[in-house]
Amino acid sequence: MDKKILSELGRILGDLRFLIQKKQIPVLRFSGEQPPETTELIWKEEIWLPSSQSHDLELEATGIQVRRVAKTAERNFVCKLCSERISAVRNFIIKGRKPILVLHYTGEIVPGKPAFSKTSPDQIFRTKEAEELFGRMIQKQFGFNHREFYYQEYPACIFAHSKSNAEDWKIRTEKCEVQVKETIDSEKIKGIILLGTSAIAVYGKEKALEMMGRTLDFLPGVPMIVLRSPEAIAAIETKRKNFKGAKDSFEFETIKKEEILVKESILSQLSLFQNKLKDIL
Repeated sequence: MDKKILSELGRILGDLRFLIQKKQIPVLRFSGEQPPETTELIWKEEIWLPSSQSHDLELEATGIQVRRVAKTAERNFVCKLCSERISAVRNFIIKGRKPILVLHYTGEIVPGKPAFSKTSPDQIFRTKEAEELFGRMIQKQFGFNHREFYYQEYPACIFAHSKSNAEDWKIRTEKCEVQVKETIDSEKIKGIILLGTSAIAVYGKEKALEMMGRTLDFLPGVPMIVLRSPEAIAAIETKRKNFKGAKDSFEFETIKKEEILVKESILSQLSLFQNKLKDIL
């Protein structure tokens, strides 16, 4: 069988497993059939429902379909804005308690590189090393656990990255702004951190590099800072840890200085961002 077909089949089956685990499989029905969720059963006790929901169920019982708002966890699965998408990113939102939203992307955007999918419901970044590093930096600068923040995949779906160009990604993130704005409204988000891959998807590689460390408004009153991805910073850290040469060599010192400069720069940028939100955090 064609490798491409096998790959797509594997992704579809992976999404099916995810939906089964989340108990969010949509039940299809033939026209004229009563929706399963409105079928009368013998209840042991009366269950109170808000008047609006009760009214919706009454309408559905008569055959009138009522449009329901999708659950936050499945918003990207039902989104139809990008017809060329392959699948939705699983667990595209991980909620926190602080009103800061971290926009990132675990999907692949570089042509030729292998596709990537998250394997755990609570996974944020691609690697454990990247998450641990990001956690250390947030703890050091803000004084609390990085999971206090909200995290959202941006864009929220997987695409054929090897057939995509910079303009394709720009259009996709523009369309996906509706998902970000919905999170901002529903979770009362006050600030945004835009990380590496998402920034490249939004601005293109060259402009994204120019934007690193800058603070601007995502929306009026919602400041956003652009930072390097934890994966990129972790790669520099790993390079130093895996160095096989002499620790007093010029090469090792150069690698070590690069790591220190990058981390200090990120902490400095986070400090400026924190000051903008000092009344909130």
